[in-house]
Amino acid sequence: MNNKNTTTKNTGKNSSRNGGRKKNTARPGSKANAPQTRSAAASRNSADTRGNRMVAPPKYRKGSMRIVPLGGLGEIGRNMNVVEYNGHILLIDCGVLFPEEEQPGVDLILPDFSYIRGRLDKVEALVLTHGHEDHIGAVPYLLRERPDIPLIGSKLTLAFVEAKCKEHHIEPVMQPVEGRDKMKAGPFSLEFITVTHSIPDALAVSVRTPAGHIIDTGDMKLDQLPLDHKITDLREFSRLGEQGVDLLMADSTNAEVPGFVKPETSIGPALDKAFGDAKRKIIVASFSSHVHRVQQVVDAAHKYNRKVVFVGRSMVRNMGIAADLGYLHLPENTVVDLKEARDIRDDQLVYMCTGSQGEPMAALGRIADGNHQDITINEFDTVILASSLIPGNEHEVYKVINKLARLGARVVNRDNAAIHVSGHCNEGELLYFYNIVQPKCAMPIHGENRHLIANGLVAVKTGVDPKNVVLAEDGDVVDLYHGQAAIVGSVPCGYVYVDGTSVGEITEDELEKRRILSEEGFVSSFVVVDTDRNEVISGPKIYLNAVAEDESEFNEVRAQIVLDLENAMLSGTKDTYQLQQKMRRTLGGWIGRKLRRRRPMIVPVVADLARDVIQHD
Repeated sequence: MNNKNTTTKNTGKNSSRNGGRKKNTARPGSKANAPQTRSAAASRNSADTRGNRMVAPPKYRKGSMRIVPLGGLGEIGRNMNVVEYNGHILLIDCGVLFPEEEQPGVDLILPDFSYIRGRLDKVEALVLTHGHEDHIGAVPYLLRERPDIPLIGSKLTLAFVEAKCKEHHIEPVMQPVEGRDKMKAGPFSLEFITVTHSIPDALAVSVRTPAGHIIDTGDMKLDQLPLDHKITDLREFSRLGEQGVDLLMADSTNAEVPGFVKPETSIGPALDKAFGDAKRKIIVASFSSHVHRVQQVVDAAHKYNRKVVFVGRSMVRNMGIAADLGYLHLPENTVVDLKEARDIRDDQLVYMCTGSQGEPMAALGRIADGNHQDITINEFDTVILASSLIPGNEHEVYKVINKLARLGARVVNRDNAAIHVSGHCNEGELLYFYNIVQPKCAMPIHGENRHLIANGLVAVKTGVDPKNVVLAEDGDVVDLYHGQAAIVGSVPCGYVYVDGTSVGEITEDELEKRRILSEEGFVSSFVVVDTDRNEVISGPKIYLNAVAEDESEFNEVRAQIVLDLENAMLSGTKDTYQLQQKMRRTLGGWIGRKLRRRRPMIVPVVADLARDVIQHD
């Protein structure tokens, strides 16, 4: 396989996201049928963790198709692919990644638009495969930079996007499509193929140019019994395969999991049992866009004569849209709002809320913390976590489960009930799919590195030449030329953080400071000097915040700070910033020896009477 010969690129990422989610650089074995490493030329164009060996791709070769993933490769989230042909650009998906505990204060993480920012006028359209946040969540931020980019997607997907854009005061230009629809976007000939996923109206997209034919599956599975009866259109994929597919970009999320995913209908009995056993109120947590799962909860509630309450802004909004468009069927008088629920007995209520991934500010997290103004947990309540567990979220999810259990709730989740099925192909389905499409080249998408590698191995098993399997990462540049796909270089592709109203202003250095403050506390030291007399006049006064030690324990370092500062002034150092750095090093060295592995943030402040100026570091 064409894969990295080094470690990760300079993406600005925290290494913890992928390891638990650390980037996997292990390579398959060297048997004859095993994937091959990239060529020496391609290896020279790779990038190491700091970007020191990042080599810009060669000038676009006319007549080729260039694909650049700006997210979704090596991570679960912020999916976005750029397809270029002769100066024209097609975008596929534009999603967000949700922050982890190591990214305090961050609301969302966006793809890095810098690669296309100077050429947004060349963008013919943005194709959206389905309505999940990791595929549509960043659309309003892209449209801030060019509001008239045409959005192409299914009716439900565009309805979700339109609601999001309304919050940003943007009126998007939209073109709804269905499976087997065909259209042109500049030089790109597009065809859409129905796929089954955990949200209705998901589509794969076929993209043709004179340079070749590619297919991006989006997220998909081969569920033969979907609730909406819209199965993945394998007949259409087979027809496209017969015509020839140069590059298949297939969902990798479950490529490591043997067998086939159970159908969505299989969780009905588990839900029925959980509802039948419930003695008091039921709280179900799921993704706010998982219409099929919500439908099964609504049906179970109706069967047991319970009222359903949608909780959380996104849940209320999305289910309202789904119901209005006919994707969610609500029996009459089944749904009530939070105010009406106050007058209904607990054993007649089902709360449908967000927070299945342990997000502290989502509805379930606030309920578990006792901070929700309308919902409290009582003994014998039932809480059902009816969503997949995204890799890396395990700690937060089980923390919420423990809080709920401590309050007396019975928690039903994947550990004790068949309460969830995935929306992504398992290995068996991928094998079947590759055999149907029979692509010449494969580029696994949507997954961490281990998922991408597993997907690539599946492609090889079905007959794809190992040299034609491209294991790319975010920011890699892949050229398709005369039916051959290869990584030719890399472009900067960092995380763009959204923090409140700021977009892209938070740096990794700032996040590191926040992490230290939240985990280690900080120590501030204030001193007054007279640089004309080379003396410390007052201090140092040391203040501690979120540090377990007492201030008196710092007495022994005070004398050393005075000595070091006075020696520095005698040696000619008069600048207060340099004196602050001197005090930081003295204090930091002592803390390192005294507190061992603790490393609180150190905030030194020096006031100079000779200049009557205070400078803050």
